[in-house]
Amino acid sequence: MGHPVAMAAPDPNADPVIAVPPDPNPHPWENGQVPAEAPWSAFHQEVPEPVNTPAPDENVPLGQGEDLDTQLVDPDLGVIRVRNPLEDPELGILRIRDLPNLPTRPAPPKVGFLSARFSVVNSDNVLLLVNDVGSLTGDTFYRPAASLSVYPSLGPQTALIGSVDVGLQRYGREATLNYDDWQVRLALRQGLSPRSYVQIGVAYQELLQAGASRLSFFDNRSVALTLGRRDPFTSKLTLDSFYRVQWNDAQARFQTSNGVVATDVSRLSQTAGTYLGYTLSPQWHVGLNYQINLNDYTQQDRYDTVQQLLGQAVYSITPQVRLSLYGGLSFGRSSDPRLSFDDTLFGLTIDATVPLF
Repeated sequence: MGHPVAMAAPDPNADPVIAVPPDPNPHPWENGQVPAEAPWSAFHQEVPEPVNTPAPDENVPLGQGEDLDTQLVDPDLGVIRVRNPLEDPELGILRIRDLPNLPTRPAPPKVGFLSARFSVVNSDNVLLLVNDVGSLTGDTFYRPAASLSVYPSLGPQTALIGSVDVGLQRYGREATLNYDDWQVRLALRQGLSPRSYVQIGVAYQELLQAGASRLSFFDNRSVALTLGRRDPFTSKLTLDSFYRVQWNDAQARFQTSNGVVATDVSRLSQTAGTYLGYTLSPQWHVGLNYQINLNDYTQQDRYDTVQQLLGQAVYSITPQVRLSLYGGLSFGRSSDPRLSFDDTLFGLTIDATVPLF
């Protein structure tokens, strides 16, 4: 169904559970799962000290100031007393002070984000199949995509995560493979410690053939349980790791001369991965990730093992816009001899995120 597009790595200095703004883009090794950062922030604002205007000088000698009145001498009228505007005849000297600066409420953290991205990827094996002459099919594909994500906080270490994603997959030479897809996800994430979390989520995904037919040729309903952890070795070097077990209730459909034929491709998947990230500067981040997937198909005599090693460099053009360059290889084996997971992949992605609410 095409290769998963690798996305930019998260801020390596962010806490994976508490108190950082979100990076709505997923880890490359999470293959489109929700990013590891919790999307809320514990804001702290210093309350300014009151700023007061000094009172009139209380040390003016009374013989000169005459209780702060100004004395003027006129040769005909004598002494003219001009009353100080800060003096009230009944209350005496009025001392006027500026009102203190009252503390202001910090703006609530953003919980809704709109993201757009465009990827160009070259792959040696877009079909994951060995063709009739025993070779693989390579191609370049282009993928514009957008997502709307929300991350409301339900507690100090609890977040609800929801997203809707849409994308278009277009191939350079193999145009018959073109498809559109959309996915909706909902998950609950609970912090276990300052460095680890557990997450349970559900998702629905559908792939449709591009063009007039609009055949829905694949749909997948899934339930997943994920355990994740972040270990910072230094302020710039961080290791992320996760383990996920996922049940997929999936069907694939094929158009034949006798009509549409459906095949049950339900499976139990186990995935483990690590991501070692290093921040070179505020604009540059590099990383290396490894992932292994074990897929046990329940309605077929099929078992797959797939591994992927991927390196990437991320440049932050602005805080909201990033450019990612990545490349690597995948390999594995399947009980189905027609399948091949050997692949070399290179690509780039530019993505932009706008906070909405």
